[in-house]
Amino acid sequence: MAILLTGGTGKTSLRCARLCKDAGVPFILASRKAVSKPDMPAAKFDYTDNSTFGNPFQHQFPNGEKISAIYLIAPEVPDPAPAMNAFVDYAVEKKGIKRFVFMTGTTTEPGPIYTGPVWQHLKDIGVDHTVLRCTWFMEQFSEQQYLSDIRNESKFYTANGDGKAPWVSSLDIAKVAFRVLMDEKPHNTDYMVLGPEQLTCDEIAAKLTDALGREIKHIKVSREEKVKIYMSLGFLEPFSQFMTSLEVRMAEGNGMEARPDRDFEKVVGEKGQTFDEWIQENRQVWL
Repeated sequence: MAILLTGGTGKTSLRCARLCKDAGVPFILASRKAVSKPDMPAAKFDYTDNSTFGNPFQHQFPNGEKISAIYLIAPEVPDPAPAMNAFVDYAVEKKGIKRFVFMTGTTTEPGPIYTGPVWQHLKDIGVDHTVLRCTWFMEQFSEQQYLSDIRNESKFYTANGDGKAPWVSSLDIAKVAFRVLMDEKPHNTDYMVLGPEQLTCDEIAAKLTDALGREIKHIKVSREEKVKIYMSLGFLEPFSQFMTSLEVRMAEGNGMEARPDRDFEKVVGEKGQTFDEWIQENRQVWL
């Protein structure tokens, strides 16, 4: 068997690729900006261009393996579901794929909203599918929007208010994805992939302060201000509004994450990474 990892330049797919490599499992990364390397094979792929759907399947694996499972990551477009469902249909009907692992957010449900139609479609066509409902990534502080502000200004800006979330590392998400992709027995369920501790952004700022030896401040901003921040980073307004709405939801205490959960431990068989452990692993990026 071989694994197709969409979102091939993203955080969880790259980490899942490394887990595949370490385990000797053939894989191929698929993305619009794919650059193949000897130990990280990649193929040009764009959900919104169906002429690229076949590219990953043309890859010649060393021992003639065929792709048998796909890791689905939504593209950053206003309405990703139609394009994703078109690719799912291609993979099932043209290539005989029977297993999908779909990574999405904790608020996703089968239905008409955002990526909900993808989950609903996987249910409707009856394929082996598992949905990973992931909380906020720790890597927002080390690879995404907060990195430059922390490094250059010793502060970061959110609309999260005093809301708490069980921030999770991308590696832990990748570990769940790898296990579900590889297990012989289908999981056919959804998992909440959450970190082991509930933290406010003020508490995260305090942890960064302790680890870096300088004060890091969490600056609370309004919904309107945060939308502008997302757009200044190059995101389209619909996506900026959507991401800000999730932050506001956290501030209001209405997130799906505000509950105990042990899905990570159940699937992977170990405890998830704490924020302190993760900071120590990544400390150099903020110096």
